[in-house]
Order: sequence, then C-alpha cells, then structure tokens
Amino acid sequence: MCGIAGIVGGEDQIAAVTRMVQTLHHRGPDDQGIEGITAGSRRVILGSTRLAILDLSAAAHMPMVDPDTGNCIVHNGEVYDFQDLRRDLQEIGEHFHSNSDTEVLLKAYKRWGRDCVQRFRGMFAFAIWDNQQQEIFLARDRAGKKPLYYYQDSSGTFLFASEVRSLLASGIVDRRIEPAAMEVFLFNGFIVSPLTIVKGVRSLLPGQWMRVGTDGQVIETASYWSHPHYTPSKRKASDVMEEVRSKMEEAVRLRTISDVPLGAFLSGGLDSSSIVALMARAGGDVRTFSVTFEEPDFDESAFSRWVARRFNTQHTEVRLRSEDFTAGFLAALGAMDQPSFDGVNTYCVAKAAKESGLTVALSGLGGDEVFGGYPFFKTTPWLSRLAQMAYYLPSRISDTISAWPDRQSHLVAGGWKTLELLHRDGQQFAPNLSLLAAYQTAQMLFPHWMRRKLLPDGTHASRHDIWFGLPAEFVSFLQDKNGGGEQSSLSAFALRLFLGERCLRDTDAMGMGVSLEIRAPFTDHCFI
Repeated sequence: MCGIAGIVGGEDQIAAVTRMVQTLHHRGPDDQGIEGITAGSRRVILGSTRLAILDLSAAAHMPMVDPDTGNCIVHNGEVYDFQDLRRDLQEIGEHFHSNSDTEVLLKAYKRWGRDCVQRFRGMFAFAIWDNQQQEIFLARDRAGKKPLYYYQDSSGTFLFASEVRSLLASGIVDRRIEPAAMEVFLFNGFIVSPLTIVKGVRSLLPGQWMRVGTDGQVIETASYWSHPHYTPSKRKASDVMEEVRSKMEEAVRLRTISDVPLGAFLSGGLDSSSIVALMARAGGDVRTFSVTFEEPDFDESAFSRWVARRFNTQHTEVRLRSEDFTAGFLAALGAMDQPSFDGVNTYCVAKAAKESGLTVALSGLGGDEVFGGYPFFKTTPWLSRLAQMAYYLPSRISDTISAWPDRQSHLVAGGWKTLELLHRDGQQFAPNLSLLAAYQTAQMLFPHWMRRKLLPDGTHASRHDIWFGLPAEFVSFLQDKNGGGEQSSLSAFALRLFLGERCLRDTDAMGMGVSLEIRAPFTDHCFI
C-alpha cells in the first residue's frame, strides 16, 4: 500500500514531484523514492511512498525498474493473486529479484502488455513508464478501491497522483473549486468520478486504463471491466451456496497474505462476522476491532462480543463518546482528500487498529451491495414505476408541483424527495433510465430546492452535464447495467456508486490517513 505521483513535462519537475510525494507520506511512511526519465526533449518523473506489507526488504523499493526493458513502475495497492502470477511468469522464463507483488505486476506488463490488468485480482492503481513505446500506462482496479487522479494543463504538462492534495502540492494546479462537483456533492453527499472538487482535476474511472504520451496528451482511455455479468441459472440453491462459500473462502484467504500484523473490523453484522469466521477457520490467531457507542440505539457491541467469543479472537473495543468524536473530528477531516458526509467512524476504528500494532485490517464492506441488504432494494422498484409515470406528465404540471417545496425549506427528506422525479431543470430521463433516476432519488442528500439555497447565486443552473446528481460520463458508464432485472441492476448501481464512489473512497482515505491498509473481500471481482 503506497502513494504514487508523477509528472510528464518539458521541464525537469523533480522539485514538484518531491512536494507531491511528501504530501503522501501518510500513505507510505516506510520508504519513498523518485525516478527521473529523459524522453527526447521531455522529462518523466515518477515518485512513490511505501507502506511495506509484502517483502519488507529494500528489493521492493519503488520506483522499480525492470533491468530487461527499462520499464519503470510506481504502484499503490495489492495484487492478491501475485503468487500464482509469479509462478506463471517463471514458467515462461521470467526471473525475480524480490518477493513483492509490484515486481510481478511489472513483469506481467512486460509479457502481456495492457492485457495484464485482466489477470490482476486485487485493489490497485499504478503507472508504468513503457520504455519501448515511450508512454505512460496507468490503470485502476475494478471496484475503485484505490484512487488515481490526473491533471493536464495547456502547456502539455500531465500530472497524476493518489490524492487530489498531492496534485495541489505540485504548485501547477490552481486551487479552484469545480462548480459541477459542488452540485454533485450536495446531491449525493460525495463527489462522483470523473469529477473532483478541484477544477481541472479528473479521476480515472474504476476498471479503466489510460495511455499518456511524452507530449502530455492522453493517447487512449478504455474500460477493461465495467460491471459483473448476470447469468440466469437453474442450478439448485444448495449448489450455488456452496460455490458462494468456496469463492468467499478464497477471497478471504488471498487477503490474509501479509508480512506484517493483520486483523479485522468486526461490527457483529453478517458481513464482518462471516469474514472473521473464515479467518478463524483458516487457522491462527485473529485480532478484531469494533466501534462501540454509549447510546444503546446505536451500539452493537453485544453482537460483536458474541462473535469474538465464538471464534476466540483477540478483541478490542473502541468506545466512541461524543467528546472523543469532537476531539478526533479535525484529524478525520484532515484524512479526507475530498469532501464526504461519512467516514469518521472508520477513521476511529482504523486509528485504534493502527495504534494496537496492526498494518492490515479486513473489512465487511460490499456485502450489502452484493446481497441486496439495504432497504432501497425493496423501495426503489416502486419509486421507479412512479418515475416512469412522472415522465409522461406535462411539464407545466410537473414544474408546478416540484416547485412548491421551494417555500418550505424544511422539506428535505422522506416522501418530499420524490418530487425530484418531477423536477425538469436539466433532469429529463428516458423511461429505460427510470430505475437509475429512482435509485438516485432514494439516495439523495439535498433535493433541488435545497441545493439552490445552498449553492452560490448562479451556480445551480440547468446543467446538461449533470443528471440526477451524476456526471454525464458516469451515467453512460451505468447505462448498460439493466440486463439482469431490477435487483441485479440495483446491485450494480450500489456497487458502483454507494460502495465505489463513497464507502471505498472514504475507507481508503481514513485507513491511509493513519497508514493502515484495509482489505475488503466482498469486493473481489471473482466472488462478485
């Protein structure tokens, strides 16, 4: 787990990359490095910080150069199937100088080029300088667990980094807020890719790769994985359940490979309890961590204690009182790279786990999205049918009804949210997108009449690039998610939005804010 950064430009930008890397120190306090590459009249500078988890020796230092090709890599994350890939590569003649997954990734690119990403099972964001093609290849994992941001200026300078703040530290990116991102944030409570809070800074979408030339221009961007494919099955339920169990055991086992102390977050719910059970059955001591609350309506400690006793774990409870929340709030905000209305509880348990000596923790993130555990899986189909009817209302009627709450500023939740489906201020949708519109309405933070009051004058205008709180590119990204019926589509929406753009991003920021790697077996694409 690391932080990565780099610049392609006409000048030697080592000082800028040094600042970018220093800003990422919390993501990798164990080591850092910078590599300068000359490409004709241009310079490519790659930098990284390292949180050592696999192969703690200097042999795993980054940036890492392949002596056979001159290719150079900076890598953030983990490729969990690296041991199998290493054996495959050795069989075709590759030799290794370290026991790290980063070297496996570098050799895989040498052998299989851009198609190597299809073989990786894990969470990752990386950049490889391709010495033969004289270009940079960047890629991001399927679930969107690891972030990758980039910026291009008019002079042909291209920057990338693991955090937006790292790009700002370069001194090249202007500190200006993106108005469209503010609209998206107030709708969702988080910002949706490819937008970021900073104007001009973009996020590579999950499951995408990008090629960048030495002139700083993007040559090509492509998706190598967009969503899980739904295949109807007539197999017996018991057979399906056995396969689910097998794949889940495999996903957990792969995520317990570590050269440093490892544990798990335990809420006492089905998701985290299943992971702890599988870790315990695999053998060895399991360390678990839970957040508890003084308020009985929010406290689930009875469940987590029961699971910890059942599987004989070394259990730690983090008691979160109101004064603890207040005391840690600024630190949690400091860990956020982009604004979010969630994540502080994750910061608290991550901090406790780190202070107890852990470097890696497993989390139950993703279970509700995969198995339909949220209430909106039941309510959204009904709302979708309402959306389809609303689509055919005359605009003068829908506009009149949707405008009424403007005078009732307290109407921000409950049934009043459904009036967003009648709002025609740049929100038109085709009937085949009614399910996505209903999903977004059910998840919405502030309706349009509140967003208008909260945004600066003139900012909230009819925006053709924003649709129900989503950037147009992300809508296109989700449009083909309706092939498996309503529940399958809702699961795909939740995986891409609620999980990928909110929960995983917050978890990555909060975990890395205290130099803790958080692994989520339910996000394993083979299991999904």
